[in-house]
Amino acid sequence: MSTHTTVARAARRHSVIVKLVIIGVLLLLFLWPLFMFQLLVREREERRKQTESEIMQSWGGEQTLAGPILTVPYIAHSTDEKGRRVESVEAAFFLPDSLVIDGRLLPETRSRGMYEVTVSTADLSLRGTFHAPDFSGWRVSPADILWDQAALSLELPDMRALQERVPLSWGGTKGEFHSGKGGAGMFAGEIRASLSGLGPGGAATEGRGASSGGAIPFSFTLALRGGDSIRFLPLGDETVVTISSPWKSPNFNGSYLPVRRSLSTAGFDAQWRVISMARAYPQRWRGAEIEPQSVLGTGFGVSLMTPVDTYLKTTRALKYGLLFLFLPFGTLFLFEVFSGRRIHPLQYLLIGLADCIFYLLLLSLAEHIGFALAYAAASAACAALVTLYTVAVVKRSTGIVMLPVLAAAYGFLAVVLNSEDFALLIGAVGLFALLGIVMYLTRKVDWYRKEASLEAGDPSSPAVAESRAPESPAADL
Repeated sequence: MSTHTTVARAARRHSVIVKLVIIGVLLLLFLWPLFMFQLLVREREERRKQTESEIMQSWGGEQTLAGPILTVPYIAHSTDEKGRRVESVEAAFFLPDSLVIDGRLLPETRSRGMYEVTVSTADLSLRGTFHAPDFSGWRVSPADILWDQAALSLELPDMRALQERVPLSWGGTKGEFHSGKGGAGMFAGEIRASLSGLGPGGAATEGRGASSGGAIPFSFTLALRGGDSIRFLPLGDETVVTISSPWKSPNFNGSYLPVRRSLSTAGFDAQWRVISMARAYPQRWRGAEIEPQSVLGTGFGVSLMTPVDTYLKTTRALKYGLLFLFLPFGTLFLFEVFSGRRIHPLQYLLIGLADCIFYLLLLSLAEHIGFALAYAAASAACAALVTLYTVAVVKRSTGIVMLPVLAAAYGFLAVVLNSEDFALLIGAVGLFALLGIVMYLTRKVDWYRKEASLEAGDPSSPAVAESRAPESPAADL
């Protein structure tokens, strides 16, 4: 007996095992197109992010309010390496005693081609108090303090965000901010208002605007355009920030979370309260004593988070790619087991390709009509295609069973994708239930007998006998 004949007989004798091995190999081969689809999703997402970034930058970018900061220059005396006396102008920075920010964040949608991005406009009201700058302990002579160059400043990462002029109320006087270079080093640009009357006896520290304790009140309003987020720095000895918006899905981030927040169908309202003891820098410093990054690191704020988007949902769907191959393959294999009708590996391959194309349809349609409609259209199309092909392949009415199998699978995946908090739990329970169903359906199968019955070319085998017998509903089951 030839080796070829021996191998052929062994393959027929163990046809169930051979078919399972073939199915396993096909599943492994389909990992490659699934991986390529993941790369495609990543590439499309990067393209979208690049487009969003371009729109946001032209709108004003993500905003961080670094201020207000009171800056007072002074003359510093030192000695160089040759013993000569050198004078230089340094800056002292003072933070407010109290800082209260009230604002409303209004989201807007901008589009470029098929991509949309959420941007915002912030209407902010800032108020608070400063004490008269105190140079004690710094060994700075009062005569060296340049009171006439004192200024109040607020630094921004992108000056294009400003929409209107910014008037300032300082003590009993009125002023206006003008553009300038970031003096505190937080960002490159700033708005600056001169406080030339700040010194002892000056108009900025005396009169009706100053309290008896020497606190100088200030207030101004800002209209800022920006990206999908805004951040604040806790520069006051006590900082209170209150923000409201009609956006329904905010993401509170940064070094501090709100002490109070409320979410509803009308939007959100949040309030932060931070005291100076909760940060790692003082209320005053000179020159480069404080690193700007240490101050920026204490920022907090809110972003207008978009719920799980098209690309993230598609990526999550791809994680269940093998499940959508296993289910139709497993259903076809059970057809073979219970009916004795053999299905060619090429037919498995075509059905697997149809299930993979689902993800390509999903991604391409979702970019134009939204994820929900794209999912419904792609799943309906693929389920119909695979079901019709299965009916033609098995040549029995039981092939229609593929339709509820795929409908249940796509429905299960839809539930998982729309659940942000319980996705893992639902997925685990669903896979456990699927395994239980398979075990229940095959609990009485005599696999040794099935191997013998599926042996090709044996006229006495039950498979051949069954193929000659008339079809009946009982045989289908």
